[in-house]
Amino acid sequence: MELFLMRHGIAAKPQFYDSDRQRPLTDQGAQQHDRVIRILAPLIEPLDHLLTSPYTRARQTAEITAAALSCANPVEETDCLADDCSVDTVLHLLQQYPPSAHVLCVGHEPHMSHLSAVFLDGKGRSVISFQPGSVVSLAFRGHPQAGQGALRFFLQPAEVLLLAGQ
Repeated sequence: MELFLMRHGIAAKPQFYDSDRQRPLTDQGAQQHDRVIRILAPLIEPLDHLLTSPYTRARQTAEITAAALSCANPVEETDCLADDCSVDTVLHLLQQYPPSAHVLCVGHEPHMSHLSAVFLDGKGRSVISFQPGSVVSLAFRGHPQAGQGALRFFLQPAEVLLLAGQ
């Protein structure tokens, strides 16, 4: 399986919203993510499944991603990438997809960092810090398992834009 873990783009400040679930992307966050995902498209496509947390900012990030990439299936919301995010719940979720699938998951910190670390070293000791809009690509032989991921790339938006000369 090819697994991409992505943190949502830059979001509005929490003090302006009744619930953290409702916080949207800022205009800057949406625009930056659109530029970044279009640059990354050749590294991510073809994409079979795009999964997202149901939080507004994650859903918006997933929709921008889906518009920029060719994905075989519509965006799927799952609580496994929100408050209930754990290694076990994500592993169980990913078992539902073919072992040859290319899957992109949009979620939150500290979950994306922790998942990446566990998939890489088996214990979660690796340090990967996801800025808004960051993405990691992990390759597995078959379904994901702790400690079995091979790092293909980890890029933050500023790095992507710099590499693209923007």
